[in-house]
Amino acid sequence: MRAARVLSLLLLALTGLAAKLDSGEKDEACYLNYPNIPGQVLLENDRIVVQKFVIQPGQWEGIHSHPGNQLYVHIKGGKWAVRYGDKETTSEDPDGSVGWFPKTALSEKHQSGNIGDKPIELLWITLKPCGSAAKP
Repeated sequence: MRAARVLSLLLLALTGLAAKLDSGEKDEACYLNYPNIPGQVLLENDRIVVQKFVIQPGQWEGIHSHPGNQLYVHIKGGKWAVRYGDKETTSEDPDGSVGWFPKTALSEKHQSGNIGDKPIELLWITLKPCGSAAKP
């Protein structure tokens, strides 16, 4: 747990520093786009895209894809419901929890929702190359 918090703080601290290295070029294939929730791009350079999302209680992301090569960090965790088509699972992710997410096609009909009573703050760190340029 302590390591996850340290990682979160380190990523946030490096975001400001690394922004000076920002190439200025946007690689849309590396962005995570939730149809129902706007995100904030904290950093994009030739190696990574860092995005932050806040999912309010009762809010669902909407069906979306993932480009793969993604690390997520729960700045503030919470209770999730995760859907792939008609199948749904639930979980509770604590503050500072970290995980890896594989490439997920839009055809998998994936979406997640906050089923708790507090906002969930989430960082997505996408490693490049991604999308069609990523190797399996």
